[in-house]
Amino acid sequence: MTTASSTLAASAARATVASRRASAPSSRRAPRLATARPASRRVSSSANLAPRARAISDTDVAQDSEALPETRASDDEIPACVGTATKEEFMRWMTTQQALPAQKLELVVDLPEGRGLVATEEVRRGESLLDIPESTLITVERAIAESNLGPAHANLQEWSVLAAFLAEQALAIDAGADGGRFATYVRALPRRTGGVLDWPEEDVKELLAGSPSQRAAMERQASVDAAIDEIRASHPQLTPGALRWAFDVLFSRLIRLPNRGGALALVPWADMLNHRPGCDAYIDDTGGVVCLSPDRRYKPGEQVYASYGPRPSSELLISYGFAPNVGENPDDEFEVVLGIDPNDRHADAKADALRRIGLSPVEAFPLKLNGYPKQLLQYASFALCDPDDPRELPGLAEKALIGNRAVGGLLGAITKGKRGTQGEVLGGVAGEIAVRELLADITSDALSKYPNTLEKDREIAASDPTKPAGKQAKKKKSFLAELRGPSEEELKKFPDADAWVGVFPEPVRQTQRSVAAARVRVSERRILAKTDSEVRLQLRKLKASQMTGGN
Repeated sequence: MTTASSTLAASAARATVASRRASAPSSRRAPRLATARPASRRVSSSANLAPRARAISDTDVAQDSEALPETRASDDEIPACVGTATKEEFMRWMTTQQALPAQKLELVVDLPEGRGLVATEEVRRGESLLDIPESTLITVERAIAESNLGPAHANLQEWSVLAAFLAEQALAIDAGADGGRFATYVRALPRRTGGVLDWPEEDVKELLAGSPSQRAAMERQASVDAAIDEIRASHPQLTPGALRWAFDVLFSRLIRLPNRGGALALVPWADMLNHRPGCDAYIDDTGGVVCLSPDRRYKPGEQVYASYGPRPSSELLISYGFAPNVGENPDDEFEVVLGIDPNDRHADAKADALRRIGLSPVEAFPLKLNGYPKQLLQYASFALCDPDDPRELPGLAEKALIGNRAVGGLLGAITKGKRGTQGEVLGGVAGEIAVRELLADITSDALSKYPNTLEKDREIAASDPTKPAGKQAKKKKSFLAELRGPSEEELKKFPDADAWVGVFPEPVRQTQRSVAAARVRVSERRILAKTDSEVRLQLRKLKASQMTGGN
C-alpha cells in the first residue's frame, strides 16, 4: 500500500546530487495522454514507423476536471512566534549557543533576494567558509531525539519527520514553552518563502497557464496536503497551518549532506546563502563541519553565493519562490515526456523491450536552448516503429537505444542537455522525418497553450518584482492590466517590505509571483521556439534530400 509519506518521498524526476539543496518531493500522478500525431500520418521504412507515440501533456491543466488544492494558509494560521526573533538575536544564538567561529561573512537582510551572506573582507576562491559545527544541524535523527511527539514520529517519512518537528517547536513556543535548543532558529525563520505552497489557487491557475510547471505546482500542493493528513492522523495537535508553513520552509532551506550519505538537514547560517545560476560552489560536510568553498574570489561588500544544483527556473520558482532573469539560467529547459501509445497493437511488447534495456515506456527528455538530446529522436523512432513481427522489437529497441542500459536505465540522467553518441533513429531518412514531425507537432502544440502574447510576457518578466503593480503602471499601463495591483489610496498604506520576517504586503507578493512566473514562461517559450525553428529547418533539408534520391 502506498502511503502519503512514500509518495512525498518519490522525487524521481530529478536526483539530488551530493551537497545540493534537497530535491523537492513530488507525487507525480499518472500523466494525461494526448495524441501527438494525426492518425493518418504513416511512414514506410525498414522499421515500418507508424503513429504510435504519444506526447504526455502536462499543460492542459486549466481544462482538467481535477479541483485545485485549497488556498494558502492565512497569516493567522502560521504560528505567531515565527519571524519574531531579530537578526541580532539570531546572530547571538549562532555565536554563543552554537559556537559559530569568526566569519568573513555577515548576514544582510535588504538584498534583492531578501536575506543573504555578504563578504566583510576579501574571500579567496576555494577557501573554507562557514565551518558550522555538527551540533547545529537539524537532521532527521536529531529531530526525533529532540521531539516529544513519541514513537509514531519516527515512523514518518524523513521530510514529514522534519516538518512535524518544526511545527511542534513553533506551536510549543506559541503555548508558552521555551521551544528547546532550536527555539531561536525557529523564531528567526521566515513566515513565508514565496514558494508555490504560499500561492492562492487562482495564481497557480492563471500565472502558470500553459506551462508544465502548473502541473508540478498542483502536484506539490497535493503531495503536501496528503503528507499533512498523514502526520495529523497520529499527531492531531499539529495544526494544518503550522505544518504547511513547515513544509514551505523545508522546500526552500533543506540541504543534503554528502558525507552523511545524502542525509537531509536544516543547516542554520548555511541556509542564508542564496543561489546564483552557473555558480559551482556547493555545501560540503567534510571533517565534521559544514563548509562552503567559493568558486570565485569575492571582494568586501559582495554577496557570496552557493549553488542549489542545476535547476531550471520553473523548479526554482516552485520550491524557492524566485526565478532568475530571462537568459541568466543555463539550466533552463522544457521537459518533453514521450510514451508508448496504449492503443499501439504492439504496446505491451514495446514496453517489455524497453524494460529489458533498463528503460521505461514513459521517458522524459529536456529541450534546451543549445539543443535537444539525440536519445529523444531515437526513443521516438522506437515508439513509432510498427514491425510485422513483434519478435523484432527487442532487437529494434537495442538498435535504437543501445548503450543507455549501461547507466542502469536512468535515461533522464544521461540526457540532461547532452547529445547521444550511441544508437540510431530507426527507418532511415523516412524515420528521421517522422520523429522530427512528431517533435514539431509537440513544440507547436506547447507554444499554442500560453495565453499571453510573447511580447506581453516579456514586458511582465522585465518588470521590477519588488514594486507593486500600481507603482509600475504609471509607466506601463499593460502591466497594470495583467497584475492585480493596488489603487493609489492602497499604495499609501504600504509599509516597507520586510525581508527578514518574510512578510510583504499582498500586492507586493502578487507582483513577485507574477514577474517570476512570466520569467519562467518566457524562458520556456524561447526554448520551444528555437527548437521548433531548428526542427522545421532540419525537416526541410531531410525532405529535400529524400526528393533528390536520399534513403
